[in-house]
Amino acid sequence: MNKQFKWKPLLRNFLLAVLLGAGAWGGGPLAENPLLGAEGAVAPLPAFASGETLRYKLYWPSGINLGEAVLTVAPSEKELRFELTVEADLPTHNIVDVFTSIATRDKLCSSEFQRKSREGPKSSAESVKFDQEAHQAQRTRGGQTAAFPIPECARDPLSFFYYFRSQIAAGGPLNSATFFGGAGYGVEIRPAGPETVRAGGRDRRADKYFVTYRGPNSAKTFELWISADSRREPVLFRVPFPLAVFSAELQ
Repeated sequence: MNKQFKWKPLLRNFLLAVLLGAGAWGGGPLAENPLLGAEGAVAPLPAFASGETLRYKLYWPSGINLGEAVLTVAPSEKELRFELTVEADLPTHNIVDVFTSIATRDKLCSSEFQRKSREGPKSSAESVKFDQEAHQAQRTRGGQTAAFPIPECARDPLSFFYYFRSQIAAGGPLNSATFFGGAGYGVEIRPAGPETVRAGGRDRRADKYFVTYRGPNSAKTFELWISADSRREPVLFRVPFPLAVFSAELQ
């Protein structure tokens, strides 16, 4: 495992907003999966490509509000800018995390990824710049820069999440090998069929997925529901932890 290059798991951060675990989704081939295809060509972009704002409430198992997360998409002529802002009020301190990704509009290949975090009085930041032609990425943190090889059309965690949405909206194949989160990590996405779930005070028809991210020494699975309409909005997340199951609901 490359210990210098770690991103905290995107959706775990999004769901709990506490940024407790290290690790990442990672690239590499997966087990058999009906969503996967050899080419992984990007289908026509869905509705979010014209701009989108999604707000989520993060809940403790008791139903008490833990915080809020906001996903936004800002389009331009050749690029899409994705941003995830998470804020949580914990018993001891406040946590704010902002993830920003810039990707090409046509294939959602990453050009830049940034993370800024504040946990109580502590703050940190890192950035990754992608050179897709050279198949290299440069990560900068704490004033130090390191280079890493990347797959063709590499996608950071945030751009990969929207790539996943665009592919299932069009019924296209998903090429997981384009995910770039560091060496030694992998992700498996398994469809579990349609369900009706309650989120934001109303019932929503959605397709359920089990998402498993794996590291060299660990694996974690959470549940994700994506709306069955053309927008393919993520409406509900549930992540199990030893103490209980935490959730995030689209408002």
